Amino acid sequence: MNGLKSLFIVSFAFVSHLSLNQAHAGAEDIYAVQFSADGRHLVTGGSGGNSLEYDENFSGGIKLWDVSSGKLVKAFGQQADIQTIFGEQHGRVGKRRWNIHSFKDIVVSGNYPDGKVVLLPSSLGRIQDRTDVQLPDLIGGYFNLDSRQPARIPLSAKRQASGCDAENAYEFVGPVAASDNGRYAAVVVNTCKSENDRPVPIAQYDSTLHIVDLQDMSIKRTVEKLDSGIYAIGVANHGERVAYVGRDQFAVLDLKDQDKRVIEEYPDAVYQVPRQFSTLYFNEEATRLVSLHFIYDIETGNEKELAWSENSAVNKGRTSSVSVSPDLNYFVLVKPKRSFITFDEKGLPRSYGKADKVFVVDVQTGEERELQVTDARTEGKRCATDVSPDSRRVAVACAGGLIKVFDASSGNLVWEQRNVGYKRHDLDKNLIKVQHDAPARPLYSYIQTMHTRMN
Repeated sequence: MNGLKSLFIVSFAFVSHLSLNQAHAGAEDIYAVQFSADGRHLVTGGSGGNSLEYDENFSGGIKLWDVSSGKLVKAFGQQADIQTIFGEQHGRVGKRRWNIHSFKDIVVSGNYPDGKVVLLPSSLGRIQDRTDVQLPDLIGGYFNLDSRQPARIPLSAKRQASGCDAENAYEFVGPVAASDNGRYAAVVVNTCKSENDRPVPIAQYDSTLHIVDLQDMSIKRTVEKLDSGIYAIGVANHGERVAYVGRDQFAVLDLKDQDKRVIEEYPDAVYQVPRQFSTLYFNEEATRLVSLHFIYDIETGNEKELAWSENSAVNKGRTSSVSVSPDLNYFVLVKPKRSFITFDEKGLPRSYGKADKVFVVDVQTGEERELQVTDARTEGKRCATDVSPDSRRVAVACAGGLIKVFDASSGNLVWEQRNVGYKRHDLDKNLIKVQHDAPARPLYSYIQTMHTRMN
């Protein structure tokens, strides 16, 4: 099990990689994309808009799209809505700019129109001065899909007395992660310990876990003092099992009977607040944990190492985003490329920036397919991905406003759309450039269960 602490941690894609402040965000930029629970609609989250013009011209940072046709269903979510939910003083832990400027962390709970778009930052704190940050009284916020009015998700949790006086020590919420089906969220609240349990000049924490029901926005279960600082968290679709990596251990906890399976322990470790929190992935039945390198059977403790070739996209360069298909048949990887410059016929620079590549990688065979997302206007820069609930579709959305939906088995483009961002353009229903969904030979089997394949 050596190395699982790092191998099981899969970063939130767009939180760090797509961190753009408002001054550099375009009205068309997209930072997040997710399918609804029934797979019939796609929700994108982007810039909240320029406060000087959005009332008149800007259509909103959240867009709802019809998956079958690519048509825009509705647009909502202004920059003022973010201020209503978070206020100017709240932001992500570890970020230089604390204000939350755009809809980067979205979770779709339910379906249109009887569902919600939930905003869940991976962490949340409030600055009082340079070193003192108090625990916020909210987790995030939401919009009902049949209305446009934003609301806060309150954090009605019991507070502990703060005891940290070390430099750069503060209370904070994080990590936060939603279940794959958008029903539950695991929220970790970190409170400074009144007495340090380690003879080191650094703040230590008590981490309390809350399971939030994202349908009624209530706290379903609470586990106090889960660990002394959590780096990564994951919650099962039924909300009764969590996995976490903390200062002291990597473990799986059944919330109903408090049965804990410790995978690894880290004696004499010291917690350091990370700049980036991570999420852990369960399979649909919550019997296995999956990472890019291992599939771990929770009941037996056995693990299967995924044998990727040396030249696989998995092993090449940095991976900024990972999406896991619900049936665990494949991963979708976003691989950021370094800055590049292209030149026109006169030898002058034509474009520059970072271009992302997106790969679909088969878990069983190692076969990989690159999805064609690069575009002249966006260079495919800073992309986020999601997989449909039936594992048949892959959505890719990028800064610059590019939206593409692919057939997972063939790699064929189903449709392509533009998140233009402005009302006058969003009224145009003829923005779809391509629609191609020809049947293809399946690359992945949707019949075999994970149990059969593992055996």
